[in-house]
Amino acid sequence: MSIKSEIRISRYLAKSGLASRRDAEKFILDGRVTLNGNTVVEPWRNCSNTDVLKLDGTVVSQSMSTALYQLHKPRGYLSTSKDAMGRKTVFDLVDSKLNHLMIIGRLDYNSEGLMILTNNGDLKRYLELPKNRVERVYEVEIRGHLTKSNLSKIKKGVSLEGFDYQPIATRVLESNSAHSWIEMVLTEGKNREIRKILASLNLNVVRLIRKRFGPFELDNLKIGRSKKLNLEDYADLKNHWT
Repeated sequence: MSIKSEIRISRYLAKSGLASRRDAEKFILDGRVTLNGNTVVEPWRNCSNTDVLKLDGTVVSQSMSTALYQLHKPRGYLSTSKDAMGRKTVFDLVDSKLNHLMIIGRLDYNSEGLMILTNNGDLKRYLELPKNRVERVYEVEIRGHLTKSNLSKIKKGVSLEGFDYQPIATRVLESNSAHSWIEMVLTEGKNREIRKILASLNLNVVRLIRKRFGPFELDNLKIGRSKKLNLEDYADLKNHWT
């Protein structure tokens, strides 16, 4: 990546793999970014290829290639880089020596399945923004059964605790006397969305597994394992990492 004639500083920090766009703006507001020796306090400021940009006193590199990693997250791991209580995080499982990897679409502590990590903040932002309608596909085991009324509510969209949840495409995969497996396809990712919606219908989640995120598939990657992805396999996303 190279700075073009001018680029917003927050975007440049994101493209350099140091933060998401939102975190980059926070770094600026916190006074951690300097431009040519002067502290920057306006997130909308631009820089050019002749400027010296620093974060916490360290020059921000003008070249950083995009990296992508796939992880099969187990239950019992936090989707964060560190935990004050010393609990296990997904970064304990990633086979990479890169710093500043960011999670695209977090999974809660008890959820499992596909997780994508990158050092490119712009790519993360594109895949997570609800307006881009990037699909997330989950397989969910519930205690009990979905009624036609339940399905209708989920497919129309649910309002809970002041939040409006978008319609979710849902279908039953299999069912027995006690449990059911259902597939749910989301295009946004509010915190614990599936669990909250199903709980509002008096349905308890036993397992929640993400199988797909946009063009990325869990496939046969073993639980707890990670692997580096080939960027050439995802050419449709190229505009978001260059």
